[in-house]
Amino acid sequence: MTGSARTISLASFVLLLAATPLFAQSDWSAVRPNPMVTVEIRKVVGLMMLVPAVTLFLLYVFRPRPYVIAGVTAWVAASAMLLVFSFGSPVGDAPNRLAVGRTAVAIWAIAAVVFGAAIRLASLWFRAPAIIPRSFIWTFPIVFAWTVAAAAVLRPIAVALPAFVMMSLWLALGALTYFRAARHQRLIGPLLTGLGVAGMVAVNLTALTVAAIAGGVGAATGRVASLNFGCAALLILGMHLLIFEDVIQELRLAAAELAKSRDEMKAMASTDPLTKCYNRRFLFEIIERHLEQHRRYEMPLSLLYIDIDHFKAINDQRGHHTGDEVLKTVGAILNELTRKGDYVFRWGGDEFLVLLSATNADAKSKVNQIRRAFLESVIVQDLPEGVDVSIGIVAVPPETRDLDPLIDQADRAMYRRKRTLGI
Repeated sequence: MTGSARTISLASFVLLLAATPLFAQSDWSAVRPNPMVTVEIRKVVGLMMLVPAVTLFLLYVFRPRPYVIAGVTAWVAASAMLLVFSFGSPVGDAPNRLAVGRTAVAIWAIAAVVFGAAIRLASLWFRAPAIIPRSFIWTFPIVFAWTVAAAAVLRPIAVALPAFVMMSLWLALGALTYFRAARHQRLIGPLLTGLGVAGMVAVNLTALTVAAIAGGVGAATGRVASLNFGCAALLILGMHLLIFEDVIQELRLAAAELAKSRDEMKAMASTDPLTKCYNRRFLFEIIERHLEQHRRYEMPLSLLYIDIDHFKAINDQRGHHTGDEVLKTVGAILNELTRKGDYVFRWGGDEFLVLLSATNADAKSKVNQIRRAFLESVIVQDLPEGVDVSIGIVAVPPETRDLDPLIDQADRAMYRRKRTLGI
């Protein structure tokens, strides 16, 4: 609860305690159901309030979250609020009018506070840690002590009104929290829940204001009860939908994580971890489809076979760590200078293979770019004289169905360059 909410709740208690002398009367026969809301209706609706409690508890078995059990508690308390006024002593010859005692009013007050607090906690705990605010820790003992003490010596209003105020305050705060959740997370369940809770607060506060002005609700009792039942139905629907949306969103997140893990595993299986180029296994997976597209659309395709000159000397003289850095540099250059439709493979050791969507002339230009980028890289500046890359180029004919002969041909072209340079 925020600082302003704590201030409001504390101020409410202070005002109610200051008004205690106005409540000092022991006429308890005034607490009776209005004839338009019969005892039988109260009993039926009170028992019906246990249905959402049971369904929410069953959902809690499959979705063990604190906000769900808070919802269960709220509907058990709502059932107690209705059932407690369904039992009492008949008043005269009016079968639908009962006089209830101090215990019943005290039970109603405690149930009302529990209902409001449970709705508030359910809103706070939705997708958040189940932390009880400190304001609840001191509010509950005060409300309980006041209820017990007031029920012993004061009028019913002194017991019911503080509980009603705290319930309405917590319901209002809960509605605001649900509305924020609906806006931020784009969910229908919190929206319906917030509307149901806000409706209850509006109806009850309006009824209380009318009763204070007119000296009683009178014939409007049935209308108030009907509006409350409608808001309760909206609240029940929202709380159940909220749980299902929460589960569905969690399943979507789990599916996204699973897909991400699958993609990562696939990437690990097809990628060389050192150079971040594709490995030889991935070539065997895509080559048939790639050659088919090459034949069907008559796309130009060239094959580059790349080898690092004097790589063994680099490992012997500068260590394998430097050799790994050279390999990573070559891999980064090849990935940077090739397009999305091209494929760069680490063929083995210090050898790389590139499937380039380019004509033979364009491939020769690309080879020059690769060599220039390698020779100008920072790491080459500290390597022995003569370190370079030798690259063999072969054009892939459109009718090609087997790449192996062309790989051998590109390999031989690469070695011819080495022999030319005396490497």
